[in-house]
Amino acid sequence: MRVERAGESREVRAGAGVVLATGGFEWNDALARAFLRGPMTGKVSPKTNTGDGLVMAMKAGAALGNMREAWWLPVARVPRAGAAPATILITCERTFPGSIMVNREGKRFTNEAANYNAFGAAFHEIDVSRFAYRNLPCWLVFDQAYYDRYGFGWDAAPGKPAPKWITSAPSLALLAKEIGVPDDALQASVVRWNAQVAAGRDSDFARGESANDTWWGDPAKKGTRAATLGALSQPPFYAVEVESGCLGTKGGPRVDARARVVDHDGAPIPGLYAAGNVMSSPMGMTYGGAGGTLAPGMVFGFLAGRDAAARCKADARAVPRT
Repeated sequence: MRVERAGESREVRAGAGVVLATGGFEWNDALARAFLRGPMTGKVSPKTNTGDGLVMAMKAGAALGNMREAWWLPVARVPRAGAAPATILITCERTFPGSIMVNREGKRFTNEAANYNAFGAAFHEIDVSRFAYRNLPCWLVFDQAYYDRYGFGWDAAPGKPAPKWITSAPSLALLAKEIGVPDDALQASVVRWNAQVAAGRDSDFARGESANDTWWGDPAKKGTRAATLGALSQPPFYAVEVESGCLGTKGGPRVDARARVVDHDGAPIPGLYAAGNVMSSPMGMTYGGAGGTLAPGMVFGFLAGRDAAARCKADARAVPRT
């Protein structure tokens, strides 16, 4: 590898092997367009994740896997004074009681409290008549009781006036006009949601049915449906636009159980390893739980190091003594 540092160029040669650990390719627009299965407009990862390791692996003849997938999640853009808008994860905010998410039609479209990776798939649904993504744009809608208890994001604390970047209106009909969705549909969605809350069950999308759903939401009500089921009834009402984002991509060179990158015939490419988001994720399109990115990085990094060390010892034994 030819490396430039502080204006100087030098060549670095590997001994026992090269371990690719450069992260994903989500900040490379061309690669994201070529491979990812759906829209991805908000990244919350280092901007250096531009697919360098992926390109190196492809040039070395690596077989690729899981290239359509990412660690999907909903995000929002928050304006900042004198700086570009910040992209923030929308995780617990969408699970708190007193909130729902609606699409361009003013309708709920999924379980708002689902794990973030699974939730991202809801943004990939195509309206075949319009040839557009059915659930984008999308808004998280909540009421004053929600805001008084939870606030929103880092600069919208409970007890303080809502910042201007959060859309607000004294009624649902006026809020619908502000965000550009049908007012009758938004009002009907809230009426139906409130009725389901009163009945104690989301019969449309099963929000609050899984352990994941009830672990999120109101920390005072963890383990119960009430942690995430709550009516929207206290004006004014608020809306925040939510986009399809990711923590990183999941696709890359395929590896074997020793973290060795394999070619299109399934044979290891001598001396080439991969670990972390640069490699084809063993999770596939799923999310196994907390540490879903960290554990594969640690495990396959360990496997790569152990195998490279073994190669180094083998090479040392092969050198004739003089």
